[in-house]
Amino acid sequence: MDYKHIVFDIDGTLIDTEYATLHSLQDAIRELQKKNIELSELSFALSIPDEDTLKRLGVPDIGLGMRVWQDHFNRYLSTVSVFKGIRELLEELRKKHYKLGIITSQTKQEYKDGFLHFGLGNFFDAVICTEDSVRHKPDPEPMKKYLQTTGASEEDVLFVGDSIYDMQCASSAGVDCGLALWGCLSARHIQATYYFNMPDDVLSLLIKKAAVSMQKPWLSWAMELQALAQAGLAYSKDRFDLERFSRIRDISAELLSMKSGFSREHIKEIFCNETGYQTPKLDTRAAIFDNGRILLVKERTGTWSLPGGWVDVDQSIKSNTVKEVKEESGFDAVPIRIVAVQDRSAHNLPVYAYGVCKVFVLCEIVGGQFEKNIETVESRFFAPDELPPLSEEKNTEEQIKMCFRAFRDKDWQTQFD
Repeated sequence: MDYKHIVFDIDGTLIDTEYATLHSLQDAIRELQKKNIELSELSFALSIPDEDTLKRLGVPDIGLGMRVWQDHFNRYLSTVSVFKGIRELLEELRKKHYKLGIITSQTKQEYKDGFLHFGLGNFFDAVICTEDSVRHKPDPEPMKKYLQTTGASEEDVLFVGDSIYDMQCASSAGVDCGLALWGCLSARHIQATYYFNMPDDVLSLLIKKAAVSMQKPWLSWAMELQALAQAGLAYSKDRFDLERFSRIRDISAELLSMKSGFSREHIKEIFCNETGYQTPKLDTRAAIFDNGRILLVKERTGTWSLPGGWVDVDQSIKSNTVKEVKEESGFDAVPIRIVAVQDRSAHNLPVYAYGVCKVFVLCEIVGGQFEKNIETVESRFFAPDELPPLSEEKNTEEQIKMCFRAFRDKDWQTQFD
């Protein structure tokens, strides 16, 4: 079932408060108890309500402790920021009509004073703060309160958080959960339904689930038969088994032909000429920028794509990227870094009857100009708000926006499915 509600924790998931929280707590304990506690011993405070933190530390007057801690926290406000990619993720989720929610260990006043000024509040339909439940994370009560408030079922919701308490809160309520590794101190011993390296990974998962739900079951059956048959042909030594595996491969081709409308000969040309263990095909796409605009090439179909194509058997990722840029755009390019390595079925439609691994490579131009060729009719640079009709089976608007973000971010980390 596809998710309808995407629910987030705040601290360590939407905003980076780690430095401010731990340093202000250290200062507060130093003032209240005349103790100097190492920051590593205070990390538990990142995932439980503040009052519980002070109780665990043995602070007798919780009200006074909260006021002292808040005073120290205010001195570190300049260190608090929204994680990279969060705002863009929320915008995309809204465009795709997901309901967005928050379950936080913050009080309503902390939510108002410490979160709303980032300008993210309007994205969210429901917010569950610490006053809204008697028991708190890791107890499932906050999640059950969200379900009750919104009318959502357990299957409708994906909860994204950065701590073991977040994951336990969701899973105990029967809700799927994703660990936000960008804000997690360590994933060690934390069980989650999904593990997200970057905010973009959340969107990638949702796109993949949508694609799978649209996919006809016969396609996955035929793909599995094809892969099993090819592996059998590669490793079996018995001639009778080889005959059986060959027939299974033919059946998979016939099934694809009947359902897709392509001729058996065309299907067999694609699938039945490969040897060895079947693995995904490789496709490279070059992201090249000039004055903040991205290079696209116009295909003979009239749609536009990033320069690229299948990796030839005698080419590497780098050399194939250079070759495809030259052939399709006429430019001489130097690959600089990998933007992303993606499972095509998670991002592009239609779903192919074989696996494809797409590699997006940030490049720089060192020379050349467009030349007539058999694949493309034009090359041009485009700003992000003036993209032409795209060849979406090769690159979507989301993928091109990802390349823009990678170009602008010198600290970009390679994304991978």
